Amino acid sequence: LVATAFDGKKKISSAQVLATNEIVLSIPKPKFWSPDKPFLYDLELKLVMGRNTFDVVHSYFGMRKIEIAKEGNINRLMLNGKFVFQVGTLDQGFWPDGIYTAPTDDALKSDIEMHKKLGFNLIRKHVKVETDRWYYWADKLGILVWQDMPSANNSNPEGKIQFEIELQRMIEERRNHPSIIMW
Repeated sequence: LVATAFDGKKKISSAQVLATNEIVLSIPKPKFWSPDKPFLYDLELKLVMGRNTFDVVHSYFGMRKIEIAKEGNINRLMLNGKFVFQVGTLDQGFWPDGIYTAPTDDALKSDIEMHKKLGFNLIRKHVKVETDRWYYWADKLGILVWQDMPSANNSNPEGKIQFEIELQRMIEERRNHPSIIMW
């Protein structure tokens, strides 16, 4: 497996490992993702054997650091070592014609663009987990996301177990989006 990171067309880093191993890319002088500068690296993954390429996948990644740190005597949620005042909406993701389903990819993009145009830098996603395209636009356009776990019937032992399974799956499936800063 060969992984290559790009800044636009410029190759930044590359590494090669056996396809069953974890791969680590060293990124010199990383550009950090934030709502003001939602920088995303392009990523190319190639499955090769000898001189033959068997498959190629393109993706992206963003780099950012979330931590709780003291600013004076106050613990604050920090993004890339700086306090960012977060202002946003509680978004349940309803659509006039499709209830939970957006009519188009452009509609998903437009919804996030409108949040930014109105001065928000955060969306708290409530009641639902969105499609990967929604999170892609959050990453690309630069909006912070607090992802809630949708409500469930967890008043009995089976419900509690199922809730935990679904919560773990939600996090595992969405954990690579730099826009999500809180679960």
